[in-house]
Amino acid sequence: MTKSLLLIAVFACVLFLFGCHGTAKISEGRTLFDIGYGKSDSSLDVSASTRNDIGLTMNKGIFYFLSRNEGKILRLSSYGQTLAMWYDPKKGSAPLVLKNLKIGDLSSAKELGRFAIQVQFTDPALLAVDSRQMLYIEDAGVIRRFDSSGTELEPLGKEGLGSTTFSGVIAMTVLENDDLAVSRMSETGLEVYFFDRAGSFLNKVALQDKNLPTPAPLVQKYPSSPGSRIIVSMETEYPSLIGGTRSLFLKMNYYFEKSDPQSGIALTIDPIGSWIIVIDAGNGEIVDSFALQSTVSDSGIDQQLIAAKSYVVFTVKWASDGLGGEMYCYSPKGKMIGKRGFMVPDKGAELVTYTVGDDKQFSILSQLPSTLRMYSWGLPLQ
Repeated sequence: MTKSLLLIAVFACVLFLFGCHGTAKISEGRTLFDIGYGKSDSSLDVSASTRNDIGLTMNKGIFYFLSRNEGKILRLSSYGQTLAMWYDPKKGSAPLVLKNLKIGDLSSAKELGRFAIQVQFTDPALLAVDSRQMLYIEDAGVIRRFDSSGTELEPLGKEGLGSTTFSGVIAMTVLENDDLAVSRMSETGLEVYFFDRAGSFLNKVALQDKNLPTPAPLVQKYPSSPGSRIIVSMETEYPSLIGGTRSLFLKMNYYFEKSDPQSGIALTIDPIGSWIIVIDAGNGEIVDSFALQSTVSDSGIDQQLIAAKSYVVFTVKWASDGLGGEMYCYSPKGKMIGKRGFMVPDKGAELVTYTVGDDKQFSILSQLPSTLRMYSWGLPLQ
C-alpha cells in the first residue's frame, strides 16, 4: 500500500471511530400498556393542567399510580391489568370492574387480589411502595400506610408510628431493604427522616441551606473575592442504601457570580458544574463526591438525577425536541458505566411522570391525544 493510500485509510478509520463514539444509539424501548382517560378503575383523570399531579412508583413488577386531584391510587400489573384501587368517592372516582369492598371485608381479600376500597383522602400528594407491596401515601402531612390486602395501618409521624405529623414533605423513597425515607423542607433547609419496614424511627439527617457543601476543586478554581463568589443550588436529593449504610445523594449545581464591588449588582452568573455529593445519613458527613461530566465540555447542569441505588446513580438529559434524551449511569463512586439515547416512538407524546423500578427499568408514562401510554427501557449498565 502506498503512503497516500495508507493515510486515506487511517483518516477513514478515524472518521468512522469518531462518528461511532460521538453518536449515541437511540432506543425506542418497549411499549408496556395503555391507560384510558377518566375516573374509573382502569383510567386516570389527566389534563394539561393536572399532569404534574400524577405519581408513579413500581416494585416487584407492580405499578402504582396516584391521581392527586381525584383522590385515587391504582395498582396495575406489568401488563396493565388493574389489580386494586383506593379511591375517595367524594372526589368523583368509582370502580367499574373491581369488586367494591367494605372495611370489614378486607380480612378475606387475597394477597394482590383484585378489589376497590373507599378511602377518605384530604390531599394525597406522594406515594411509595416496598417489596411487600406496603403502600405509603403522604396525605396532608400524614404518612398513611396500607398493606397489600388494602387494610390501612397506623400512620407514620416524625418519631414513628402515630406521632407528630409532617409539614413540607417533598419526597418519599423506599430503600432496597424496605426502609422508608421521608424528605421535607424546613425553614432552614432539608430534613430526611428514616424508618425501618416496621415503622420504627431510625434517625434524621438535616442540611442547612446556608452550609451547603462546595467541592474543593471548585473552591480552588473559582476563589471568592470582592466582586466574585460561588453560588450553590441543591437541585435534587435521593436517599439510598450503599454498602448497608443509609446514604443521601445530592445533585448540586454551582454557578460563579461576578458583580460590581461598589454597587453589588451582579454582572454575570455562569454555570461552573454539577456534582453528586454523597452523605452518610447516620452522621451527616460527606463520604464522596464527583462531577457529572459525560464529556469534557459537559458541565452536568442539564443532567437530572432520577435515581440512586446501591449499584448505580442514574441521570437523564432530556431532549429539546420530542420525548426522549440521553440516559447516563455512574457507579456510586462516580465512574461512568453506561449511556444510551432513548426516544418515545409516538410523535406528540408528552411526559406525565416516570420511575426507576427494582427491575433496573426506566419507565415513562406519556400523554397522547386518546390514551396514556407506558414505555420502559433497561438502564444502560455494562
